[in-house]
Amino acid sequence: MKGHLRHSWKFLTSKIHRPLPLDRRTTHKLLTALNTSFQRNLDRQYPQGLDGSEQSPDAHIDSLLKSPLFGTSRVQGASSNLRKDCVRMNTTQIRAMEFALEEPVEYFKQQVSTGSATLDSAKVALSNQLQKTLASAALDAKESMKASGIGSVMVNWLWSSGQYEELEFLGDRVFVYRLMPFLIAEGQYKPVWRWLQHFRNSLAQMDPAQMQYDPSLLKSISRLSCALTRCEVQYGQGLQSAMQMFMTSYRSMQLSVPAIPVHILQKISVRAGQCLLWNLSYGKSSAPLEDTVIEDFRRSTESWALDSRVEMYQALIQISHPRQPDVAHALRFVAKIKSAGIFIREKDRPFVVRIGLKTVELLLAQGSFSQAASVMKTLQSDFASELGLHTEPPVQTEVGERSALRASNLLFAA
Repeated sequence: MKGHLRHSWKFLTSKIHRPLPLDRRTTHKLLTALNTSFQRNLDRQYPQGLDGSEQSPDAHIDSLLKSPLFGTSRVQGASSNLRKDCVRMNTTQIRAMEFALEEPVEYFKQQVSTGSATLDSAKVALSNQLQKTLASAALDAKESMKASGIGSVMVNWLWSSGQYEELEFLGDRVFVYRLMPFLIAEGQYKPVWRWLQHFRNSLAQMDPAQMQYDPSLLKSISRLSCALTRCEVQYGQGLQSAMQMFMTSYRSMQLSVPAIPVHILQKISVRAGQCLLWNLSYGKSSAPLEDTVIEDFRRSTESWALDSRVEMYQALIQISHPRQPDVAHALRFVAKIKSAGIFIREKDRPFVVRIGLKTVELLLAQGSFSQAASVMKTLQSDFASELGLHTEPPVQTEVGERSALRASNLLFAA
């Protein structure tokens, strides 16, 4: 049986990893297939984006409808079940539920006036307003979100209920991720900067030795920074503004909390930084990016990049430059990985694949088909899972994984 399975596996892999063609047409077709497969595999591996694990790369947000900032599918399912349950309700209840779905802002205002508004009802109102926004054909999504004014309504409610100063609501991940897009679309930046300043003050008052023992505070800061960064790209002034905000916030943290350990500062900032990297690599900018901003962001990786991932992040930035992409750095990085032949951290693998695919695109544009084929072969052989070429992850023993991580540290430190 094992021999038969091994023979079947060799047969399948021989079909998947057939020799790469070098002519222009077929190589372009293969690159397109790899890009599509990689994107589809990312969507399958990280289906919830911001609402998922804290290290999800989440940066391939294509539209409001698919935005991981909102749990729209769950809300739509809940709304469907709600309408079925309404059959058993009396007319007054039915009308109230319809009003909540059709006019979520006004319905929430009524709850505020009667003192029945809660964080849960606020999350429902935000989700219902998103559905209404997506269904509106009169305005584009951003303008419709801005016109709703629900972000301002939520801030006023937090003030009137006394929650604004306590900031316990920032510990609710779903509320933060559903509120932030509306705040940014409405231009309501002051509350967000005030919340970030509150966190900085909280850290400044702590003993540096105790900072690592308050994971909830660090998670809240990281979550708020990441949500602000992503929403600024999609609903605010765009990628350049998001980069400038990120670097300003990082420097403010350094100045406000000079005693903060470097690894704590990195832990707070890395998710937002990775979001910007992902958006830059996919060209998600509504306006031209200034070279000075890109260069400042590249240099900033030397401060916020976890461990020794600076080379990887800088390679992605340089290969993704909108006007002067530099393939040399990326080629050296890919060659180092290939020559070392070692295990790459699971969290880093999507970034490495993205570097490889961007490198191939640029090499093809330059007519360097042999080099492009070589990089594609490396991707197919070493990153097949990320490209969706097979679904079974490699088995790592506990001892083997520790050795692999040490080897990975040596690679990035070299």
